[in-house]
Amino acid sequence: MSKMKFVKAEESVKIGEEAFKEIDNTSIAWLASAGFLINARGTILLIDPVLMTRPGQNDISEAGLKMSISYPIKATDIPIADAVLYTHPDNDHLGHHTAHILAQLNPRFIGPHTVFNRLAQIGINPKNIETCRTGDIIHIKNVTIEVTPADHPWQLQDPQRCGKPFRSGDCCGFIVTTPDVRCFFPGDTRLMEEHLTISDIDLLALDVSIDPFHLNHLGAVVLADSMPNALLIPIHYGTYDVPDKPAHLGNPDDVLRKVKNGSKRARILAPGEMLTLKNGIEI
Repeated sequence: MSKMKFVKAEESVKIGEEAFKEIDNTSIAWLASAGFLINARGTILLIDPVLMTRPGQNDISEAGLKMSISYPIKATDIPIADAVLYTHPDNDHLGHHTAHILAQLNPRFIGPHTVFNRLAQIGINPKNIETCRTGDIIHIKNVTIEVTPADHPWQLQDPQRCGKPFRSGDCCGFIVTTPDVRCFFPGDTRLMEEHLTISDIDLLALDVSIDPFHLNHLGAVVLADSMPNALLIPIHYGTYDVPDKPAHLGNPDDVLRKVKNGSKRARILAPGEMLTLKNGIEI
């Protein structure tokens, strides 16, 4: 495969202890790659967090990928987590080292059965892991989680090397509704008909990678246009310097310029930069 142009994310903004305190709004931070931190009026959620590097190799993620930026916070610096949500168990979404560190905070680990299996295999107490399925409604204090379908059979690119592809129910997405905002985190997925029936989304985590087993640019544009009032946070780009891996390559501008009102709706965040909303209004 020929090398593709790499677009680097902005330099990370350090997330401090104040990000985890009780607040009167909802603050959302992109954690780089596909990860997010949500503080919903004091309820702390982490989505697909990968926050550690390999021991002695600060430039190599625990996922084995060369870093182009630093993570905005280490898992060891997170003081509290009510829940950790995983869309699927790929190592750029479920960091083993991160999960072990977060387990010390006694959060609810939530994900599809593939996530349950992976977490249990790496030694997380199964009693702390909850399996979710498409259509499930989960309540975490003042937050409601709706589980959405995902289609991500990336193993089809080389089944002999990668093994059995993900099937229906192996991956998922999440709609997270806080007192202030309704957010959609699709996870790694090709565009599905079911995604186009989702309504009233205020904020969309928009995968702008060029991988055919993700939204890809056409799917990203269609999904964004189906949610015309949503703010758009581009993700899955600019974190890892791996020019041979399409899943981590992409340019937000290539998608946003094709989205209706894309430039006005986009919030291109540096990892760690907070987007804050109160009662549906960005502040």
